[in-house]
Formats: sequence, C-alpha cells, structure tokens
Amino acid sequence: MRRGVAMQTRADGISVAWHEVGRGRSLILVHGLADDHRAWRKVLPNLLLDHRVILYDLRGHGESELGEADGTLTQLGSDLVGLMDALALDRAVIAGFSLGGTVAMRVAIDHPHRVEGLALIATSSRVNAAAAQWYQERVNAVVSSDPGLRERLDHDTADVYRNDPGELEEGLTIRRQSTADPRGYANACRAMVTLHEQPLDGELDRIVAPTVIISGEADQHCPPRAGEIIASHIAGSARYVLPATGHPIPLERPVELATAVRELRR
Repeated sequence: MRRGVAMQTRADGISVAWHEVGRGRSLILVHGLADDHRAWRKVLPNLLLDHRVILYDLRGHGESELGEADGTLTQLGSDLVGLMDALALDRAVIAGFSLGGTVAMRVAIDHPHRVEGLALIATSSRVNAAAAQWYQERVNAVVSSDPGLRERLDHDTADVYRNDPGELEEGLTIRRQSTADPRGYANACRAMVTLHEQPLDGELDRIVAPTVIISGEADQHCPPRAGEIIASHIAGSARYVLPATGHPIPLERPVELATAVRELRR
C-alpha cells in the first residue's frame, strides 16, 4: 500500500488520520505498536472487493495527533469509537493486530453494540512481568530522550521480522516514520504495561460479537498460548494457529487472514 494522503477527522479530541478502500461490509483494521495503517498493505487486496475497509493511525502513531494522552487502552478504544461516530458508522467488524488486538478487545468489552465481528490477530489479553518490564524500559527511554532509542527501536523491528527478514526494509521505513515523534509509541507502551496488573481476562466474557482468534505457531511475542487464553474466555470463538508463522501475520499470511475475517459473516 502506498503512503498516499490521509484523510483527517476530529475524533475523541484529536485529529485522526484514516484511509478508506473498497465497498461492502464495514471493516476497521487496527495496527500494532510502532506501526501505522500500512501494516495491512498485503491484506487489502484480499478484502477490498467485498468490504469497505477503513484503516487509521492510532493516537500518536503515523499521522494521527497525540493530544492529551493518558496511557490507557480505554482511551485508545474511545478513539476508535470516536472515529466510528465521526464516520457515522453504527457498527463494524473490527480486526486488530498485536496492540491493535488489545484495543479491539477493549472496544468489544466497553461498546459491544458497536462491534459486528471481531478478529484478534497475534495478540494477548495480558502481559507477564518480563513483558511489562520490556514496555516500561521503552517508556523510560522515550521520557529520558535516550540517545540509543532509535537503535533500540530498529533492533525491536528486526526482532519482529525475524521469521520473514525480506519484509524488514519496508518494516523499518514504516516504523521509523510512525515513531518519528516517539511519544505516541511511549503512550501505547504505557497502556500495555497495565495489562500485567489489570489483564483483560476477567472482562472477556462480556464480548458477544462473533470472534476469530488467529495466532502464529512461531510467534515469540504473542505465542499460540495467548490466543488459547483469549478463546477460553470468549464463548463460541473460533481459533486458528498458522504453522511456520511468526508475529507479523498480516504480512506473512495475508490470504489466510482475510479468509478468517470473511468467516465472521457466517
């Protein structure tokens, strides 16, 4: 997907950058940490013939404003609902990757009537102590203007693409642009830290939308066990584990991902 010119809409007190392609059932794609809407570039050709696909940049990522960020998933979820309101979308299927999956879960918990279907991709409802420390270290690096921050973020990007190094160059381009101002990245990391002490597990039974959970067998960031935990709390959810697949499922397995999203209509 080419960079193009984003549309800007006021939602939840910030200017949100978003794009729209295709026609059909409304589908909102929510990208992961340090990315922007272009994380979905390989999935779009498989969705735009029968979906009105809306892609947006999370608060403080890409071309969306940071505003008065409070480091919570509740606010990130409210941003998405605010965008839906601005676009006069009563309901939509929501697909979230990694961080985007936690945002999607938060919306499905807090605003169940707005979610027609839910696709949770390479995501988790909780983080352990080691992961919480990882996120907090990156928050600290941003706050302290650590001169090694950019090198650290590039190293993290290489780690994400370890299973598909051919995508690394484009991944670095997107992530360097999306985190040019790293405060939005730090805000999202703060939100993820809270999942250690306040996991979503106990609230997941409030999700009533048809749900599909997709994990990569070789994902070391959100392993299949994370998807299994989510599935155990959402009644009637379907779960898929893609073999020989790492964390960036939208890039590694776009056809299978699109197929799983289409299953939500049944």
